[in-house]
Amino acid sequence: MTDNLRIWNAVEKTNPAHTKKVNQRGGFTAISAAYQIMAATEQFGPIGIGWGYISGDPIIIDTLIVVPVTLWHSDRSNTFGPMMGCEEWKDRNGRVDSDAPKKATTDAITKLLSQLGFNADVFLGKFDDNKYVQQMEREFAAKENPPPALITDAQRDELMDMMTAYGVNAADFCKVGRIASLKELRADKFATAKTWIMEHRKAA
Repeated sequence: MTDNLRIWNAVEKTNPAHTKKVNQRGGFTAISAAYQIMAATEQFGPIGIGWGYISGDPIIIDTLIVVPVTLWHSDRSNTFGPMMGCEEWKDRNGRVDSDAPKKATTDAITKLLSQLGFNADVFLGKFDDNKYVQQMEREFAAKENPPPALITDAQRDELMDMMTAYGVNAADFCKVGRIASLKELRADKFATAKTWIMEHRKAA
């Protein structure tokens, strides 16, 4: 059975650290384009290999520049679009924005990625709920800063055997290490723990 939401479910959540509130057009949440490209790269592979896009010739309509963009992923024959990205290239005072073509292209890429499910929670309005945003902050913080790995049961047994052989009190060790039990000892402290036990062994 085909999982039609496989990609969507994998990319729908947004890290609030890569968003900002924009107080224009009634207010909305903007997503960092670089973050979106990174997320697409994580999902499909490097741009140009796992995914990419093709920009068509720009179209000028009064003060607007419109760029048609077609996106592909997984295989270059797997395309969809074009999506029209739009940006003001000249303001009411006649000042020209030299970055307008790039902005219009980015606009189209963002819209195309959203149709695959990227940052769907933003486009579905979930970021209007502060509780949801706080939940995402906690979730992504946990992903980016996972708790340190702890020693295995086999390593704990090895330390216990050493303590027994060398007459070292486990409670004393835990007190020095500021842990409640050996189960809480970090894996990167294992070698140091063995050294400490040997240095504090009782004289025979």
